[in-house]
Amino acid sequence: MHFIDNIIPALSSFLDEGCDVAMVTLINIDGSSPRPVGSQIGVACNGQSIGMITGGCAEKAIVAEALACLKNRTNKIIRYGEGSPYLDIVLPCGSGIDLFIETKNAKEIVKAAHIAMKARKTTHLQINQETLSSTIIEKPDSATKQFTKRFEPIFRLAVFGEGTNLITFSVIAKAAGYKVDTYSNDHDALLYLKDHDIDGIKINHNTDFSNFAFDAFTGVITLFHEHEWETAILHAALNSPAAYIGALGSRHTHATRLALLNKLPPSTQSVSCISGPIGLDIGAQTPHEIAISILAEITARRRHKAS
Repeated sequence: MHFIDNIIPALSSFLDEGCDVAMVTLINIDGSSPRPVGSQIGVACNGQSIGMITGGCAEKAIVAEALACLKNRTNKIIRYGEGSPYLDIVLPCGSGIDLFIETKNAKEIVKAAHIAMKARKTTHLQINQETLSSTIIEKPDSATKQFTKRFEPIFRLAVFGEGTNLITFSVIAKAAGYKVDTYSNDHDALLYLKDHDIDGIKINHNTDFSNFAFDAFTGVITLFHEHEWETAILHAALNSPAAYIGALGSRHTHATRLALLNKLPPSTQSVSCISGPIGLDIGAQTPHEIAISILAEITARRRHKAS
């Protein structure tokens, strides 16, 4: 069992290997739960699984049930915890959860969702609990009472910088589950990151950053000590729907940064959208602590909490 929030890429890989798959979706919680409604587990016909719903309490039983459904080509709703007929499986929180297991249409759902994700588009899984069926749709029908789960593209971090801060942040962000793309004039840093399976692109002062595709599922981060790199990058980010924009530096540096940006043509997003000094104020001093503070701020923004 391996935890990942978005199970679609892994299920797509299982399908490419010729293995049928099942999708298990948490559709209801009575009480509390370690994972929110909509959390999923993906199960392959060879017994491999990915994702998490109960934090380990019932995962083995869930996978076994999904494999049985795969074998019989059936869909079902199953309950664990309070009110469940499976008395030997108890959730420590005392809650009850309802899961929907999809096998009949899982292949088509995974393929459609994966195509949308690669195109950096959202799509939705709609579950009909009465007919025990589910399908993939572009936009949910708010008039129905069917359960709907939103699939989003993998959140991407476009990280610009050099030296230790670039390396440390990129490695920690990848370990935290983000897709990380690095851009740097630092050849040694890019080589190091390549050895850690992190994509890197060489940039220079003639790079046209206005052509970079920063979408609504992208965070743009600049980690330079030589701040003359930043203006063009940040201006390009401000002229995009980027979900997060942050820049390393002191308050004085940030004030100078904003003054330079304000001399440029108006951008789609206000310069006030730039987080600077970057990250939550946790008193970070080391590159590792700075990386943690930045990731904490991005998480807070993504979860719609005040930072």
